[in-house]
Amino acid sequence: MVRLYGNLFHPSFKLQEKTRIGARVIKRYPPPVPPAARVLTHPGVAEANKQQLQATMETADPVLLFTGLRAAQAELGRRVDRRGLNAKIEEPAVIDLKRLTANLKTAWKSGETRPTHRRPYRRTKPCPKKPSMYEPFEAQIKAWLEEEPALSAASLLQRLTKIDSSRFKEKNLRMMQRLVKAWRMEMAGLIILDGGWMKSWPLSPSAATPPRRWEIAGHVGPIALGSIPR
Repeated sequence: MVRLYGNLFHPSFKLQEKTRIGARVIKRYPPPVPPAARVLTHPGVAEANKQQLQATMETADPVLLFTGLRAAQAELGRRVDRRGLNAKIEEPAVIDLKRLTANLKTAWKSGETRPTHRRPYRRTKPCPKKPSMYEPFEAQIKAWLEEEPALSAASLLQRLTKIDSSRFKEKNLRMMQRLVKAWRMEMAGLIILDGGWMKSWPLSPSAATPPRRWEIAGHVGPIALGSIPR
């Protein structure tokens, strides 16, 4: 099937001449044609062989050959996936020419089906997670941030350096800034979802109107969103 489709209907290039000018090589090719067309025009091939090849070309159907080729590739891919699983061998796929021709209008959207098949990677072991050196101090850092929301990452790193100077250095400032930013975003999300900032507003006749932006920024209460540095 592959032999017939490639030799009868698949165009290919063939080198016509090659010229070398110093270190430069110039190659020239004629227009691409199927190998069977080259055989029919070659003077060294007998007429009986040319007539036999011409009859084969007239009876062969390129669409049917291409459909059978794709079905065989899909079946080979399924057998590779079942390798070592002791699964039952299914019946070979039936070549459905009508289905192929009906999908030709939209087949270009999904791209070309590659002839090679590769078994999809399936991870059997969990992905290892490298422990962070900040995990033992996470509760302490969060407690510091709850007491002083405006505390900077550099100040936190200085406190950790006093606790363990062999582990925390000045080069860890960037990572500390990332962790503080992530923790502050988590705290802000809990505040917004919990609705505690709405409960902190005093009940008054003007409470029915939504507060303005500068009023929220200047409000001082149990939870002050404006005090959280970004």
